Amino acid sequence: MLNSEIPWSATYAPEPTAPPLTDLFGDEGARRSAMRFHLQDRVYGGGKMALHSLFRMLSPEAGSNFAGRIVAPRSRAYYRGKPFIQRMDRMIARLRPELAGDPAAREAVVDRWFENTARAMAEFSHLEAVSTPPRTTVEGLEIVERLQAEGRSMVLTTVHTGMWEMISYLSSRHFGDKGTGAWAPQSNRFENRIVADTRRKLGIKVLPATPKLARQLYKSLAVPGQTIVLVIDELSEKQVKFPLFGRPVEDRCNFAFALYAAQRTGAAIVPAVITRTGPTRFTFRYNEPIDVPKGNDGFHSAALALNAVYEPHVLAHLDQWYMLHEVKVP
Repeated sequence: MLNSEIPWSATYAPEPTAPPLTDLFGDEGARRSAMRFHLQDRVYGGGKMALHSLFRMLSPEAGSNFAGRIVAPRSRAYYRGKPFIQRMDRMIARLRPELAGDPAAREAVVDRWFENTARAMAEFSHLEAVSTPPRTTVEGLEIVERLQAEGRSMVLTTVHTGMWEMISYLSSRHFGDKGTGAWAPQSNRFENRIVADTRRKLGIKVLPATPKLARQLYKSLAVPGQTIVLVIDELSEKQVKFPLFGRPVEDRCNFAFALYAAQRTGAAIVPAVITRTGPTRFTFRYNEPIDVPKGNDGFHSAALALNAVYEPHVLAHLDQWYMLHEVKVP
């Protein structure tokens, strides 16, 4: 299945059914759902849309700096003491043992995490501008060009570091009609509309996670030379299962799906990493491909090889890793 064969309607996140307004006066469960849909989501989503419009009016640098220097510290102060902040602190100590006895250093990691997250959200409003020179340097493009020349299908992977959304823009340019991806919609429909509208304006087709997604992606990989793009540290069963951080390989997550898809189709896994090097400055790097041999042993050897690319990268850039607030390592 080529990109050109995918209708734009298939790239939009399914929207929830609007509860009747009368539910606002119904029982507790109905009232809670109606309040969220008609009031809370509108207020939160409206704020997100207003910020997106503001950032669009500013230059990429001005928007990023506004988010990093003004929005991030206020957001950090608002969430101080929340359970997820305490969990982040524990995870930093667990993942970076040298910081276990240094609460000030761990606090600084959390501060920088808020800054990177805020900047990434602002920079998404200028996705094309921040994904291209001079703001982004692409390394290793010759790797995918070599695989394309060989007619190899690819499973392009990445994780949520730097300004992770650029994976959709760059893959759409590097793979053209033979590249599509998957995304996990947010719970707020207004955020999803921002994402879908931005991507459509740039000609980027990414399929939302639905029950038929796996079948769609396998159908894409059936085209010789086709590439699918997967972010492999997404939440699964309320847990971030990748990188492994000493945990066993699990088979119900994007990470495992990437391996299974490559193993089943003979595609090469190409790990890409995104690193922020400064405000609106990034390095996007393609790494050498990983093949997934047949059988359980082949699956696990490839899993460890893929983890060997990403785990050191994430540990070196915990302050840029968006999923730090979700990971739970024993």
